[in-house]
Amino acid sequence: MVNMVMNINTAGLAEGLGLGDALGLDLKVLQEVFGETGAASRVLQTDGEDMEKRDHECYFSAAHAAKDSGIALQLGQNEGVDLPLAQATKKQYDRMVKEGLGELDKSGIAELTFKGRHV
Repeated sequence: MVNMVMNINTAGLAEGLGLGDALGLDLKVLQEVFGETGAASRVLQTDGEDMEKRDHECYFSAAHAAKDSGIALQLGQNEGVDLPLAQATKKQYDRMVKEGLGELDKSGIAELTFKGRHV
């Protein structure tokens, strides 16, 4: 469950930074704003700059994120719990694996959300 929430948070951060980048915002300033609001998270601290700089040295791979998201979804299904955010996140990490990006760090999900970075 910890990894499920972390993966959802990572995907959300990538989307927020990707949108900010597309709007021409200064991503350092945007990360500072996130850090002082309800958008603050440990993932922002560990992955925000990596997403901005495209530094996806692997600490927790996208392939592991896909696997763990799948485990959480199976547990939810077994208990009759709907997990739409986990489903959407797994779909993104599965896409990374399919496109040969599974060994990137989970922060590499930004490669799917920043304009012009799509594989």
